[in-house]
Amino acid sequence: MADQTTDLHRAKRGTAILAACIVQTLNESDPSFQERFLKRLSDAYYEVRDNMDGDVIQELELLAWTREYLTGFSNFTGQGKPFLAD
Repeated sequence: MADQTTDLHRAKRGTAILAACIVQTLNESDPSFQERFLKRLSDAYYEVRDNMDGDVIQELELLAWTREYLTGFSNFTGQGKPFLAD
């Protein structure tokens, strides 16, 4: 079966991975950074969902993927390992 992944999907996935790597790196020198980032990410998710006009599914998906890469938790598969976790 041919790869059906779109350029948009790849761009969102890459952006979420990049954000997760940045947060994980900053968290190494500031152990409270990831927790604060996740709080802000949740705030952003609800702001986009509740207060932006138009179809915001792409934005919400990117924010959700970023959270999933950082925490390892998916609403579909449950708890897994965070991205690049040992």
